[in-house]
Amino acid sequence: MLNPITILLTGTGAPGAPGIIKCLRKNGERSIRIVGVDMNENAGSRGMVDTFYTVPSANDDAFISTILRICEQESVNVVEPIVTRELMKFAIAKEEFSDRGVAVISAKPEVLQIINNKARLLTAMHENGLPTPDFVVVHTLDELIQACKEIGYPQKAICIKGAVGNGSRGVRIIDPSKSRFNLFFEEKPNSMFISYEEAIRTLSENEFIPEMLVMEYLPGDEYGVDVLCDNGRIIAQAGRYNQFVNSSIPQGCIIEKREEPFELASRICQKFQIDGHANFDFKYNSSGEAKLLEINPRLSATIVAYAAAGINFPYLGIKHTIGETFIMPKVRYGIRMARRYQEEFFDEENRPIEW
Repeated sequence: MLNPITILLTGTGAPGAPGIIKCLRKNGERSIRIVGVDMNENAGSRGMVDTFYTVPSANDDAFISTILRICEQESVNVVEPIVTRELMKFAIAKEEFSDRGVAVISAKPEVLQIINNKARLLTAMHENGLPTPDFVVVHTLDELIQACKEIGYPQKAICIKGAVGNGSRGVRIIDPSKSRFNLFFEEKPNSMFISYEEAIRTLSENEFIPEMLVMEYLPGDEYGVDVLCDNGRIIAQAGRYNQFVNSSIPQGCIIEKREEPFELASRICQKFQIDGHANFDFKYNSSGEAKLLEINPRLSATIVAYAAAGINFPYLGIKHTIGETFIMPKVRYGIRMARRYQEEFFDEENRPIEW
């Protein structure tokens, strides 16, 4: 067995946290002590970690100093951030952590500036000759109305989304073929479909709108590629077809290899010199071409599915970060994942209890 290490995992209450914790526990090589942190004291997975701390929001000035103090108290070796809004904070403070003997898994700040903003990402891809969906970047409601026509509405369905955001926040699909009556009775209230009139009425409530994208609607399969990178070079890669998706999180998937998105993910990693973990979300257009929707420069919420297929991304990221080499594992394609809900319980003093 290799020497034990201590990991600090942020976002202990995030949907992907239970799977990531399971991956770290079942690494097969060493004992890993997990320090979990979250801004919610009732974070769902706090009972799965060895030690838990409630921390300020990433927007709080005390966020990084609090994490540094915890790292010192718990003799943390590696920090694994899994919350999107924390990534830039950690990237900027990476040297400060390193000076204290703590490694942080993150991309460089200049890379995050591009890939954490969907408008900048697609614009940079277009400027560098990389394929993108049809899109227009807008900053006002009038520009959005004009862009809807440019992309093809009302003859075609379109998608509108905020340039910054995650987890389906600020994303809606406008499909003129969808009956509002059927949407009312057949779609759940959290459906992403919206009428054009309702979208304009909603966005008119504020004097200003944030930077947004108007994009062609992609009706085909949703496919994800997850990678571990070293300065733009992919050192581990696998993909999955997402069969059922709820609020951007796959509830069922099949581990599959598809050459077109694999090749495009590789070109993007190289062009933008991506470091650490990244998840590429693709969707297929009506012609069967894979188009990039976004990049999440962190572990994805479905990363545990790959571990069952033989490639443990969270642990490989740890090994790479602390300077240990590894051979890319053979991926067992065809493995399927189905998600289920599971409860955690806490007593009146907020201590995890078994039931």
